[in-house]
This record gives sequence, C-alpha cells and structure tokens, in this order.
Amino acid sequence: MADSIQQQLQQLVLLSDSVGTAGTGVGAGSVSTVEEAMEQLGPLIHSVYRANKQKLFRQQVDLFAQRKDAEIMKLCGNYHQEFVQSVAQLLKVRQNTSELQEKVVGLNAELQLSGKSLYEKKAELLSLRREHGNIQDAVDAVRGCLDVVRLVAGFDEQVVGKQYYSAIKTLSALKDQSLPQVRRFAFGRMLESSIPHMETKLQGAALRDMKDWLFGLKKTTRDIGSHLTSRMQRKQGMWAERDAAVQERYFVSSAVQFVLDEEYDHDEPLTVDMMPLYQCLHINEKLGRRAEFRRSFTEDRSDQLSLILASPVQFALAQLAPFEAMLFDVIGFFVVEHGILASAPDFRSKADVDTLWDAGIAKLSDIIARSIQTIRGDPAISQALQGSLTTFTYVMEENAYDVRKLRELMMAIFGV
Repeated sequence: MADSIQQQLQQLVLLSDSVGTAGTGVGAGSVSTVEEAMEQLGPLIHSVYRANKQKLFRQQVDLFAQRKDAEIMKLCGNYHQEFVQSVAQLLKVRQNTSELQEKVVGLNAELQLSGKSLYEKKAELLSLRREHGNIQDAVDAVRGCLDVVRLVAGFDEQVVGKQYYSAIKTLSALKDQSLPQVRRFAFGRMLESSIPHMETKLQGAALRDMKDWLFGLKKTTRDIGSHLTSRMQRKQGMWAERDAAVQERYFVSSAVQFVLDEEYDHDEPLTVDMMPLYQCLHINEKLGRRAEFRRSFTEDRSDQLSLILASPVQFALAQLAPFEAMLFDVIGFFVVEHGILASAPDFRSKADVDTLWDAGIAKLSDIIARSIQTIRGDPAISQALQGSLTTFTYVMEENAYDVRKLRELMMAIFGV
C-alpha cells in the first residue's frame, strides 16, 4: 500500500513539475495538465481515506518532502560556491563602479576647471591677436605716412635744387602709389588736397628757369646773329671773287650758292642750350598743362620779338650800329625758333613761327618806312643799309625762312 501511495505521489510531483515548466506560457495545454493533476489527486485522497491510511499518507508525504529537500540542498551545495563567487565579483564590480564614478566626477570637475581656464586663455589670446592686428595696422599706417612725408620732403628739396625730372617722378609716385595707402587718414586727405599746390609750385619753378633762360638768350641771340652775319659777309666776298674770275656771267640763285659754298664752310656752328625749355615742356606735359604752357610760350616769344624791334634806332651813317644790332637780335631770335621747330615740332608748329616771322618783317618794314626820306636822301646811308639788309636776307634764307617780302621791301626802297 505504501509503495502504491509513493508511486502516485511521484507521478503527481512529475506532473506538477511539467505544469511549472509549461506555466511560463499561458495556453490550453497548461490548463489541461493542471486538470489532469487534480483528477489524479482526487482518487488518491479518496482511496487513502477509504482505506483509513491517512497517517501513512502523511508519512509518505513527509518522506517525499524530505527527499526533495535533500535534492534541493544537494543542488544548492553544488552551485553555492559559484554563487558566492559571483556575488563577491558583483560586489567588487559595484565597488569598482562606485570608485570609477567618483573618479569620473572628479575628472569632470577637473575638466570643467581646465575648460574654464582654456576659455579664459582663448579669450585672452583673441584679445591679444586683435591688439596685435591693431598695432600692426598702426605701424603700417605710420610707415605709409612716413613714406609720404619723406617723398614730400624730397620733392621740396628737388624743386629747390632744380632737379625737376626727379621732382616730377617723386610727385607721380606720391600720387599713384603712396597717397592711396593713407587716403583714409585725415593726414593723407590733407596731403592729397595739397597736390595741386605742389604741381603749381613745380610748374612755377620750371617756368621761372625757362623765363630766365629766355632773358639770358638776349646776349646769345645777338652773338648768333653777329656770327652768322660775319659768316655770310665772307661768303658774299667769295661770291664776288668767283664772279670776277668768270668771264661769262650766269645767274646763280642764292640757294645754289649756299650748296656750292658748303665744302669751303669750316666755321663751327654756335649752339644754344635748350635744356630749360625742354625741361619745362616735359614738366607741363606730365602735369597735363601742355596747352597752357604753349600759349604762354607763344605770348612770351611774341613779346620778346616786340622788345627787340622796339629798340631805338637812327639812320645816320655813324649811327647804324643800333640798327645792325637789332638785325643781329632778329637773326638770333629766329635761328633759335628754327631750332625749337626742328627739335619739338609737336610743340612749336611751323605756322606759329611763320606768323611770328611775318609780324617781325612787318615791324621791320615800319621802322624803315618811318625814315625812308632820310635813307633815300643820303646815298652812303642807303648803300650801307642795302648791304646790311642784303646780308640779313641771305642769312634768313639760309635758315629756311621766306624772304620774298624782304626782297620786295628792298626793291621798293633801293630799286634792286
């Protein structure tokens, strides 16, 4: 009987274990297994009470429980050491985790402090960079201003020292290179506003030198006129000797005579230093004032010719020297004009020179016309004046001037 009860209890335990393992999922299978266990338990208890074996049933249940407890203890004994080690490791990990958390918190605090210090250093660095940039800008600005001041001082020294070519280069560098760099400063704008004054100063200095040169030409032009007149008189003497040696006379124009005499002409030509004129012309071209200078020069030359022809003269045999000196001045004046025309045709046109020449011949004719009675009344004066005018005509013709009006004047006065 006891074995039977033991077997039935074993089956119920197995059935309950299967119910426990299957109970993780809720479904029709688990419900039916529980119902089967209850159905088997009922008949077992009924048979125990019917046979009056309650005490035996309790004993078997207790034994069964003791066996299960023993199995549980055995099972726990097998895995207890591993469980204890796992718990110990878990506690150690927990402790390490706490320590690591403390270190992380400390590190975070240090990082916050370092970050704050780095931020402050970065802000200080940016401020220093801005200051350095401002200082560099200031240094560049001062250096640019010093360059401008140096150029302005050099310009003044060059103008005073009459180094006009260097002065115009300095002024050009000042306007095109240096001033644009400091224009944003009040100093630069002030200097830029003074550029026209500097240009006028340079132009005025070059113009004064040129006018001084024109004034100094008075003696030079008279020397040129005297030299060319003496040279032409020698040629006229050669022509007379040549005509006397030739039995058959043929008419030869003065132009042909000039060509024939070139191989016998060994006189060194007088030269005029025109550097002040060219220098002044160059300055005015660079300053954009060429037309203004051209008008001024034309007026100055016209006034200078008027002064030459306004010299007092008397047509007396012993007093022809002033008139001859006037002719020397006129010759030298127009020889210089011819040189300017040849070297700077775009500045001094042939029309300008021809206009001046025609005006000069007209005034010379007026001077002679005012004393025509005195000239015709004295054969000696007439002959001397005719010789002077003839030589003057040849000199001017040799220098490529139109002398037809001069010949007409001589024809009207002397009939030759």
